[in-house]
Order: sequence, then structure tokens, then C-alpha cells
Amino acid sequence: MRTQDKHFLTIKQIYPDVISVVKPLTLGLVHDVYIAECENSKHVCRFSKEIVAKHNLQISNILKEYNINAPRITIHDCGEYYCETYPFIPGKTMHERLLEGLTGDKLDNVYKQIFDISYKMENIPYNNISKTPIPFVSKCIRSIISVLNPSKQKLCHSDLHAKNIILDENDNVSAILDLDAISLEQISVAHFIIMKDAQTYGYDVNKFNGLSKEINVNHLLFQIKLLSTVAKIYKRVLSESARKQLLKIRVK
Repeated sequence: MRTQDKHFLTIKQIYPDVISVVKPLTLGLVHDVYIAECENSKHVCRFSKEIVAKHNLQISNILKEYNINAPRITIHDCGEYYCETYPFIPGKTMHERLLEGLTGDKLDNVYKQIFDISYKMENIPYNNISKTPIPFVSKCIRSIISVLNPSKQKLCHSDLHAKNIILDENDNVSAILDLDAISLEQISVAHFIIMKDAQTYGYDVNKFNGLSKEINVNHLLFQIKLLSTVAKIYKRVLSESARKQLLKIRVK
């Protein structure tokens, strides 16, 4: 049986009154995610490993305790995998709103809310939550940021970009997604991701000086330029190295 068929059967077991199951057309998803529409409700179903699901459940409960808007997760042990479910959150991602033309004071207000949420999260006592697995390249990038800009380790979201932020009809932050990325982390890493993402949409990140007292804009801008240079060198060296290895194989 195909993996997707297994997922459909699992969703049917969790929600017997399900009417339709749709896989959202979202790029960059690491886990299999589905939207399950039932007779009187709508839910997100996300399939992941046990360590990820249990981590996200803990994070969800902590954020709920401190009134931070995030998915209220329930997890289901399905044997070879776990299924995380939570009520569908209406609205649009910040990414979608930026593409539609979100600018000016409204956008400034969204970033202020993001920093307020980050600050609130940083002040939550850390409850011995183990980190979920991180790809090797991400570990390297975070290590470089930490060396360049050492900061305190606190509970924070280290991947808080526009696709992980849901805005309501009034462009207020109604939820932050991807709870995998919330763990004990250096604050500079979280700030770096927010700033780098804002730059990709053409936002004037110098405004961050007035939105958050904790962020060092000039220092982070330097890091972004430095890491961009490192990434370019890495790609060129890696491609050249791979080419040489292929030539050696052919000769043999």
C-alpha cells in the first residue's frame, strides 16, 4: 500500500466523519501534511517521527500556557509513524500577504508582533525539551552564527520566516507554525532568520532598530553578507569536487 493511502486510512480512523482530504500545494514541506475537512470542522494532519511529534506536543502545551498563538496539537501513535493533528487555522500566511502587497505601517506592525512573540517566548522557563533532529547544513549555519554573534540560549523559534506565520483578516499574527524549530537556541540565530527572510521581501530591516531593543541590525547584516559569501564558495567548491570524483570513477 502506498504511503499516501496509509495516511488517508489513518486520517479516516482519527476523523470518521471526514468528507475530503487534500494535500496543500506548499513548497518546502519536510513532512507529509494534509487538510481534513469533516462535516462540521476542518483539521490539519501532519505525519512525522515519534521524537518530532512528542516534542511538538510539549511545545504546543507550553505555548498555550503562556498565551502564545500556535497550533493546539494532539498526537496519535500510528505504529510506524505519528500523526499530529490540530484545528485548521483560518487566514493567510505572511508570505501570501506579502505577495499580495502587504506594506507600510501594517507590515511594520506584523514585524513588531513577531518580535513581541519572540521576546515572550525567550522569557519562558526552559523545561528540558530535547531538540528535534536538525540537518547537517543547518547545524553548520547555526554554529557559524553563534560564533560570530554569541548570545544567550533561550527558548526561541529558529525558523520564523513568512511561511510559518499565519495572519488573520486584519493582518494580525494569529499563529506561528513549525513547532519543530522551537527549542533551546541562541537568540542570535532566531533574529538572523527573521532578518534574512525580511530582506528577501525587500523590507528595510533598519526599521528593526525601532521594533526590538535586543536586535543588533548592523551586526546581523554583516553576518548575512558573510554567510552569503561562504554559501557561494561552498557551492562552487562542492560542485568542482563532485566533478573531479566523477572523472576519477570514469577513468577506473
